[in-house]
Amino acid sequence: MKFGEKPISKCIGDLLVHSVKLPDGKLPKGTSLSKAHIQKLRSVGITSILVASLEEGDVDENLAAKLLSNAFKKIGFQLSAPATGRVNFIAEKLSIARLDVEKIKRLNEIDEAITFATVLPDQLLVKGQMLATLKIIPYAVSQNSIDEALNLIASSVLLSCQNLISLNFSLIQTKFEDTKSSILIATENVTRARLAQLDCSLVDCQIVDHTSMNVSKAMIRAREQGAQAFLLCGASAIADRLDVLPEALRLVGGEIIHIGLPVDPGNLSMVGEWDGMVVLGMPGCARSSKLNGLDWLLQKTLAGVKLDKSELSGMAVGGLLADIASRPLPRKLIHKNSSTENKIAGIILAAGSSTRMGVENKLLLPLNNGMTMISWIVKTFLNSKIDNLFVVTGFQEKEVRRALTGLNVKFIHNPSYETGQASSVTVAIENLPEQYDSALIGLADMPFVTAELIDRLIESHNLLPKPETRITLPLINGERSNPVIWGKAFFDELQNISGDQGGRQILSAYLSAINGVSWEKMQIAEDIDIPEDRNKLSSIH
Repeated sequence: MKFGEKPISKCIGDLLVHSVKLPDGKLPKGTSLSKAHIQKLRSVGITSILVASLEEGDVDENLAAKLLSNAFKKIGFQLSAPATGRVNFIAEKLSIARLDVEKIKRLNEIDEAITFATVLPDQLLVKGQMLATLKIIPYAVSQNSIDEALNLIASSVLLSCQNLISLNFSLIQTKFEDTKSSILIATENVTRARLAQLDCSLVDCQIVDHTSMNVSKAMIRAREQGAQAFLLCGASAIADRLDVLPEALRLVGGEIIHIGLPVDPGNLSMVGEWDGMVVLGMPGCARSSKLNGLDWLLQKTLAGVKLDKSELSGMAVGGLLADIASRPLPRKLIHKNSSTENKIAGIILAAGSSTRMGVENKLLLPLNNGMTMISWIVKTFLNSKIDNLFVVTGFQEKEVRRALTGLNVKFIHNPSYETGQASSVTVAIENLPEQYDSALIGLADMPFVTAELIDRLIESHNLLPKPETRITLPLINGERSNPVIWGKAFFDELQNISGDQGGRQILSAYLSAINGVSWEKMQIAEDIDIPEDRNKLSSIH
């Protein structure tokens, strides 16, 4: 390619090096000059101009960029159309960038006219984010350089977007006697938000005493609840391969792959495996939402990267995170877990026949404070952060309504209440106004549910990026309980259930949608069902 100033009469077919302002607009740089362009330039008094002239063996910048970019094996990315010698590589899904750094360096050494820039290795990318850009610097490049670059690109995979899969996680935290519950709650919330950003669910949360046996039992329970990966957060940091969390992994038959991580913060991490499932021992810094080694381990795990010693040791380069976030979250993920607009309706199922209680309707049992059980439960729900409360009636409808006189509730009657609890769920959802994004469904015979628990569930549900597609429920010792928040995406299915199991028949089909919230007070799960249960009500004042 020749470069220099020429008389405009000899510039037809050449490329304009610098843009030129004309009375009817700007003639942009890179324009292939035609006779019409020459006439316009002459009309404003320009007699010579700086141009680039292609020679035999030169390839135009856009064609060169297209040839080179199309030679890449397209794994998880798409290409933009060539423009001004540039092609952008765009991620198709949530993924991480896997790079062959040495060969990318060699590609850039072939010819200074060919440049190829990428994000950092293992950078987290969202759909539509740029992974790399190939740019031809001058207006043309020699065919010889292109051929050499094509051979290098074809020799291996220089870069790829490794798409992240979604997994159901269990979080098992250990505690000492003096461990503050606020720390455990905050860790659970941070972990839930961290996983939600990666399109993963926290389907199991357990808090156990800091012993290997307790942790191993919790892992087995979590697996039964559908957990596919495990996060273990110790009340004390992992200090050795014989410490509590590593020993718990061994007790269930798992394998410790590595203790420690060449990343700061995040040194005191554990990587293990149990029957093909990843088990990560969380460093103490993972209680914070700030970027740390756990984020990188999670991203690599979900991208299908084998966490062997070679992969983990490679994290040392660029592994100092304390002062700079060298691989920050994509902008689209920042504050993604904010859903202040989500409107949640409360629904109490109070239609049952109370047959096991005998001649009395258990909902109308008197309490020591002068209220009935149903009025106590309704007031509890009204003291929470739900937007409105609906009560489904059936058996002894008039008596139940009378017990709730003066309370701010809306009634929905279920004429088919004798067919089972599912009919009450169906009629409630059918009559729920369109404005609600989620519904918190509770049972009228569980008087020990607290407003504090309901608010905790609502807070956790609203932390999720798409709460209308999730199911939030309390977990007590790893067991699911009530009340349950159902996102609007499940309303159609809730209207088609049958029998006396309520929404339980849906849960097993949507494990990845479950957002489990740990709760230590076991009493909330108790119900009032038979005459002997009346004694439990004496504790309510």
